[in-house]
Amino acid sequence: MQLILGWLLIIFPGILYVGQFISSVNFPLAQQLGLQENPKETDQLLQRAEKYTAYWDLLTLIWMPLSGVLMVINSSTWPLFALIGGAIYLDAAGREAVKIISFKHEGVRIGAPNQYRLFFATYFIMAIIGVVVVTYSAGEIWNVL
Repeated sequence: MQLILGWLLIIFPGILYVGQFISSVNFPLAQQLGLQENPKETDQLLQRAEKYTAYWDLLTLIWMPLSGVLMVINSSTWPLFALIGGAIYLDAAGREAVKIISFKHEGVRIGAPNQYRLFFATYFIMAIIGVVVVTYSAGEIWNVL
């Protein structure tokens, strides 16, 4: 289980991390690639919030792919890193969803409905990954104690 979960954390959170890296380095390119909201269908406020979020994500989202690497190489430190990464993922998913719902409620243009649904599906998957990783790593830490 540890090896499979490790590879999943390298691949899927790794893809998200690369996407946020692209968003941080070249936000218009990220928009063209569909990694960020279409500027023609979103207000500047949302675009600014997403750009700054991408910067912060470079510091916080690295924990999951790093946890995956530590799992694959069977480092004894992986449960701690995974616990941190899972908690960050769970928090980020909920916070991003609530932010977008708040913007929509206040009339901020948040993008096309299909992109809105895709991003919310991403938040849902992030939350599931967060819960699974927190549960699994907490169980491993408990077993050590």
